[in-house]
Amino acid sequence: MKIKADNEGVTKLMLSYNLMGGESYALVNDVDEYYSRLETLLDDIKQGKGESCNYLYFAFVTLASATLEYSLNLMLALHCFRKFHVPMYEEHLQAFLDIKFAPKIEITPEIVSEGKYSIKKDVPTLQQLKELVDKRHSIMHNSKAVKVQKFDSPNMGSCVLDGKICMPVDSLNDDGTLDFHFESKDNAITTLKAKWCLRMGDAILKYRDYVVNPYLTLFELKENELLELCN
Repeated sequence: MKIKADNEGVTKLMLSYNLMGGESYALVNDVDEYYSRLETLLDDIKQGKGESCNYLYFAFVTLASATLEYSLNLMLALHCFRKFHVPMYEEHLQAFLDIKFAPKIEITPEIVSEGKYSIKKDVPTLQQLKELVDKRHSIMHNSKAVKVQKFDSPNMGSCVLDGKICMPVDSLNDDGTLDFHFESKDNAITTLKAKWCLRMGDAILKYRDYVVNPYLTLFELKENELLELCN
C-alpha cells in the first residue's frame, strides 16, 4: 500500500496493514535525508570551502557512500516488500543485502526490474561509482596504510670495526648527515581533492535521477542514459 509521497511523487512509506487487527508492517523511505545533506556538502566544496577545511573531502566520501548504499538497499527492500509476504520478505532481502557494495550498484536495477533492465556497462557513471566505493574502502578499511614499506638503501661502503659502524667520509655530507632516497606511498586520504569529489558527486546524483528516483516514484524503470533493456 502506497500511502504517502513527497512533492516529486516519491513513495515515503510502504505499509502492510492488517485490517483485521494485529501485526502490521511499515517500511520508511528516508532517502531524501541523505541526498539533501550530500547536496549541501557538494555546494560547500564547489564554493571552495574544502581548501581551508579539507576534512570536507573525507566527509564527502563517507556521506556519498552511505547515501548510495542506503539508496540501493532501500530499492531492494521496497522490491522485496512489495513482492513477498513477511517474514519471507526478510529472507529474500537479506540475500540481496549481502551482495558486496560495488556489484550491488550494477545489479540492483536488474533485480528490481525483474530482469527487464540493466545498467550499461560502458557508462562513465558506473565506473565512477565503483571508483568511489574503492576509495571508501581504502579510507575506512585502512590497515594497509600502516604496513611497513620496503625500499633499497644504497651501498655506502660501510663496515663494522670494533663493534662500531664506520663509513667513508666522502659518503657523508659536510655536517655528517647521510642522504638517501625514499618514496612514500600516498595515504588514500591525502589523494582526496575538490575536483574528484565533484566528479563523484555528479555520478551519484545522476544515478539517483536515472535509477533511484524513477523506481521510488513508479516502482519501475525505463530506458535512459544509464539503463538499457536486457538482452
